[in-house]
Amino acid sequence: MFPTSNFLINIHSHHKPKLTNEFVIRNAFMKLNNRKIECLKYPVSVGLHPWFIDTMNINDCMNALEEMLASKNAFAVGEIGIDKASNISLNKQIEFFEAQLHVAEKFNKPIIVHAVKSYYDFIPYLKKTTTTFIFHQFNGNQQIANQLLNYNCKLSFGKNLFNTKSDNILRLIPSNSFFLETDDASHIHIYDVYNKAAEIRKVTIEELQTEIFCTFKNIFVVK
Repeated sequence: MFPTSNFLINIHSHHKPKLTNEFVIRNAFMKLNNRKIECLKYPVSVGLHPWFIDTMNINDCMNALEEMLASKNAFAVGEIGIDKASNISLNKQIEFFEAQLHVAEKFNKPIIVHAVKSYYDFIPYLKKTTTTFIFHQFNGNQQIANQLLNYNCKLSFGKNLFNTKSDNILRLIPSNSFFLETDDASHIHIYDVYNKAAEIRKVTIEELQTEIFCTFKNIFVVK
C-alpha cells in the first residue's frame, strides 16, 4: 500500500478516497482497533485530537495508540496538537501532545499536527526530534512558515489555498516542503486542490504530483 508518482496524494482527510487515482491518509482518530485498521484498503493516521482529550486517561490512550500503530496501514500519528482557541486545559493538551509525540518517535512515524494560535509552541519540540511534523491546513503567515521550515517539518494546504494569504505562502515556499489535503471538506476534491496549487506555483498538475510524491517517499518508510 504505497502510491506512485501518478497518484494525487491527499496527506490528510476525514473521508475515504473519492477518485481512482487518489491516495488518502484518512484520519481515524482513536475509533478503530488494530483488526479493523488492517482490513482497510487505504492508510490511516491515528491519534487523539486535542478537542477530545478532556475525559480520556492518558495511559489507556497511549496503550491503544501503540496497538494501532502496529498495523501496516497506520502511516502516521495524528491529528494531534495544541489548540489555544479550545476550552480544553492547555497543560493537558501539552501533556497529551508530548505523550503521543513520544509514541510516534518510538514507531518512527511522522505526525499530522493540529495547530491553532500555537505554531511557535512547536519549535522547541522540532529542535529536539527527528520526527517529521506535518502542519495540516497551515494558515500562518510567511514569517511563521519560514521559521517552521528551518526544521524537520512540512506544511499542508487545502481549502485555505482559495484565499490570498495561503496562496502567497505556497507560491514562495521551497519545493519539497509541502503537501496537499482535503481535511474535513466535502465540497472539494483533492483534484481541485492540486489544480489550484499548480496554478499558484505555475507548474502542471503532473509536475506537482511528481514533486509531492518525492516528498512523500522521503518521509514515509515502507514497512
